[in-house]
Amino acid sequence: MEKLYCFTKEQRYSQESRRLLGTEVKIDRAYKATNGRKFAVLLACIMQLVVCSGIGYGLSVMYAELVIVFDAKRADAAWIQSLYSGLSCATGIIYARLIERLGAGVSIVLGTLLSGLGLFVSAFADGLIPIILCTGIFAGFATGISYLAAYIATGKMFPQNASFYLISLTLGNSLGQFIVPLLFETFIAKYSWKGAFILIAGVSLNCVPCGILIHYSKRFFANVDEEQRKRTNAFCDKTLLTDILIWMMLLNFFLNSVTGNVEAWFIVDHMISRGFARESGSITVSALGIGNCFGRIIGALLRFRFVNFPTVNHWIYLCSISAVLHAVIINLFDYWPILITCFLFGIVFGTTVAQTPAIMFEATGLEKYPQGMALVNLMLGLGNMVGPLLGGYIKDVFGSYEVSFYLSSGVGVYISLSTLIIAICIRRRKKSDTRRSILVEEE
Repeated sequence: MEKLYCFTKEQRYSQESRRLLGTEVKIDRAYKATNGRKFAVLLACIMQLVVCSGIGYGLSVMYAELVIVFDAKRADAAWIQSLYSGLSCATGIIYARLIERLGAGVSIVLGTLLSGLGLFVSAFADGLIPIILCTGIFAGFATGISYLAAYIATGKMFPQNASFYLISLTLGNSLGQFIVPLLFETFIAKYSWKGAFILIAGVSLNCVPCGILIHYSKRFFANVDEEQRKRTNAFCDKTLLTDILIWMMLLNFFLNSVTGNVEAWFIVDHMISRGFARESGSITVSALGIGNCFGRIIGALLRFRFVNFPTVNHWIYLCSISAVLHAVIINLFDYWPILITCFLFGIVFGTTVAQTPAIMFEATGLEKYPQGMALVNLMLGLGNMVGPLLGGYIKDVFGSYEVSFYLSSGVGVYISLSTLIIAICIRRRKKSDTRRSILVEEE
């Protein structure tokens, strides 16, 4: 097969993509894939995030219910959501090599079946511990396979303008945040928490046909050269771990994950403590999801509109706005102001987190992206694990979530300032690389 450069001079994303990738790739009939097939693969990948992330957000409704059913401490009940959300992201670094070997489609089918089994068995638990083991740990570990596979499949299906499509992919997170909590609320109201676990397990099985579709589309994926594959198909790429800017980005991803979801995790219990019904809290979580969906669309449009503007730069102002909204929400006491402000926060936060995979793709390129995204998911997973536990502990100690919200506000300010430093360093590095390449050409 003839070697082709992934990006031609005439393509819109050519300059940015050649700079980011810096490598030759082999395209196995990638340009012969129909638009319909590409769109179907993108929808299949979005479905993974709808289910994987949606269940994590939906567990905030289950969290409030289980606290009442088992008369449990909130810090104890929070383990279910924190472990599931954390492990579904963090375990990607374990599965990166497995997904490359089995293929994204097969990995998705495997992860879906195992996670569905964990959710199903949770329905027969007689206490928090079995639910923590089956849903938090077992289903969380299994979901990590499907979650990372969706990002890898999208990057390989759309190598020419991966940043745009990776941002579009994250629509699945917000759709899941909007849809699945409402499903949890409906299932709990009609069939109790036990029936809810059984039905949610059935909902998760919808990812199986999506995995099959992705598997039979793998011949259209872009693949790096075999020699490069041998060098990078490792547990983690060492060059990523020696780049200080990569570590600064990863720290920001972690902190944003710890504090950014404080509304999604605790708004239901917070509103119950304010005298509202659980249904009102569930609707507020869905409002966050709707706003999140709009935000991810905005994130994709920003990437499409500002092609030559580094995606990381958007975090400078977005994280500052998020910090302000965290502080505003905790000081509201009426239902409609809370609902509207949560919707606005969902837009801002959705725009912010939608850019995460694109930021890492621009920092690593297609060759190192699986390992890079695995590191991102590790940070997000650890953040998702720490956040609910920290918030539950704060609630038990102080009797309210105010400290959690103000802490999130302060972290947002820090992320904004550190991103400004990162943006300046990237710009200086880019100028230095340009000068170096000019000198090499002159020699």
